[in-house]
Amino acid sequence: MTIPSPETRDFASLRINRRVLIVTDDVDGSVGMVEHLRALMLGVKITTYDGDALQNLPFEPPSAVLCFLSDYIEKAPEIVAQIRAHYAPRDFPILGRLMRKTDGDHPFDSVLYAPVHPVQVAHRMASLIRLGQMEAEIIRRMETMRDSFGESVTLSPDINRAPFQILFIGKADPAYMAVVNALQNKNAEVVAAFTSFSAFDYLHDRRFDAVVMNARGGNEPAMTISDTMRRNPRLTHVPTLLLIDEERFQDEDMAYRHGVNDLIDSDACALEISGRILELANSYRLHEKLKSDFSDFGTPSCMDQQTAVFNKAFFTAHLKRVSQECREQRLPLSILTIKLKPQAAGSLAADVMDIALSKCIRLVAGIVRMQDIVARLDRDMVAVAFPEERRGDVEIIAGRIRELIANAAFDTPHEASGALTLRAETDIVEQVLPPQPTSVLADIGSPRQRRNQRARPRPVPHADQSGLARRAQHPEPST
Repeated sequence: MTIPSPETRDFASLRINRRVLIVTDDVDGSVGMVEHLRALMLGVKITTYDGDALQNLPFEPPSAVLCFLSDYIEKAPEIVAQIRAHYAPRDFPILGRLMRKTDGDHPFDSVLYAPVHPVQVAHRMASLIRLGQMEAEIIRRMETMRDSFGESVTLSPDINRAPFQILFIGKADPAYMAVVNALQNKNAEVVAAFTSFSAFDYLHDRRFDAVVMNARGGNEPAMTISDTMRRNPRLTHVPTLLLIDEERFQDEDMAYRHGVNDLIDSDACALEISGRILELANSYRLHEKLKSDFSDFGTPSCMDQQTAVFNKAFFTAHLKRVSQECREQRLPLSILTIKLKPQAAGSLAADVMDIALSKCIRLVAGIVRMQDIVARLDRDMVAVAFPEERRGDVEIIAGRIRELIANAAFDTPHEASGALTLRAETDIVEQVLPPQPTSVLADIGSPRQRRNQRARPRPVPHADQSGLARRAQHPEPST
């Protein structure tokens, strides 16, 4: 069998279409974030904080919140509490972007301190949303197994606590020693690759939680390595960081275009260096833990044994739950159905066709995101439910699936008959949502709707699950 490989396994995760609420006391400063969030297909609304109350919170709960604070940083716990209370019991990640550090613990799921590039903030926001989506879908599946099949699924509550594996790439200069010293006694092990050749050998043979590259002497090979990692299915989510000379480095935009997650001044204090490296490493490890939960999930009663995707019984029961939750939260839901047919008419042995069909269905499951629901409805038909995705987004994926299946060739017992090829006929439906209520969000700086007009919170399943806030415990203060 010959199957062309997509650039990344989880390419669908790059098309995030979610709602981000920016809560800010600095409208002029926060407006610069909007274009970078929208570049990741994130819808954006802005709410202001005047030192006392939040002005004009939107009716619809956001997928995530960015607290962009310059003056009222000490009031962050109060601001977060107001946001949580307004949208209770809906849970979502809250990212802090603060102008300076404060004493004590912060109330955010993740926090970034100025100076920080807007692209870094946008990508951190997208990562938090993706992790939240994955965790929410795991919880939904566990509830369907319990309620519809009478089966309890137990998942490990903790992520891997082994030392973080950090790969350093670059010259063994003071920047290298800065990383080694910063990570001492931080539950981390540093492996050094002083050439790009040894770096790729390490990346091929071992797993790392983060890659730190020395860019003080120039952008290469760091840019090439980061770009290559983003195109590799196994490495695409491994975070990359550049150590730079902050006063001389001028290529921030280029770095982020090449997939770099963070830029760190090599002269920063040890706590800042270790915090920024380990927060990304911890986030990646949590992502891998959730992926493992997805792969371990499923019992014979709900799985198609030939393809390891869900069967029709599970899909029917689970879709009811997903549909109801998406309607309650006013989130889109699209369903893609795929009918597989041979390219050429003729008689084929049943076992040959069965093998080709099963491989194509596994191919579909390998393309979509972990949190999308793939099920075999019939011998030659598969369905995929995409929570929080609109029809237009799914059409892109459907086109990619048709292309991959059309270019896949399957061996047949008789060489004279040539390879077996299939085609995919696709159809997409999107759930119709109830009419949208009038938004209470006023124009920025025109607080004409007061907080007593807020909508009644909607009941949402899993309100007792505090998600990232409880599970993603960082080993030290986040930076």
